[in-house]
Amino acid sequence: MAKQPSNNRAAGRLDAACAEALAAARWDEADLSTRRPGADVSALLLAEAAECALSPLARDQLLSLAIERVVERGDQDGPLLGREVDADARAAIARQVFALGPNRASATDALVESIEGRLLHRLGDETGPWRLAASLREDAELHEMLWDHPAIPAGPGIRLAMLCAIPRLRDRADELMAAAPGWLRGLDRMAGWARRGRSG
Repeated sequence: MAKQPSNNRAAGRLDAACAEALAAARWDEADLSTRRPGADVSALLLAEAAECALSPLARDQLLSLAIERVVERGDQDGPLLGREVDADARAAIARQVFALGPNRASATDALVESIEGRLLHRLGDETGPWRLAASLREDAELHEMLWDHPAIPAGPGIRLAMLCAIPRLRDRADELMAAAPGWLRGLDRMAGWARRGRSG
């Protein structure tokens, strides 16, 4: 079963990702309204939300929810996701996902490469291995909190891809740090100890 946001750090990371998704949805609405005057902006936004719902990236799943919020409610007040999640609903989703069997390794590797590419684009090409590795671990944690969350629109196959990406994202972060200078690896170890201390 997926790790729940059981501490302030994890819950804060999820809240920040939700806020980022809402900001992106508001920007998309303003951008479309400006560039496509007279167009059915709501229909265009809902098409984008439907496309995001088919993505195995956790941030895309949140964006799908955020766009629907903007279109349907016209306001962004209140949390995108509630803190309390029905455990039985999560368990039912997990059973559906596990029944599919493992994801293809090549598909998981491609997904991790896509996530890494997005992170590099967002962080900048000059991003060092420590920052990229930390961001990969953050995305792994986000996937872990969301793959079986009842609120996201993903179907079982998409959720399976999200689940299988979790260990590979962490492996990729470890690979980056293994190739980094020794002093960076020391910093990474200290950060890991701090993470474990806060969550314990």
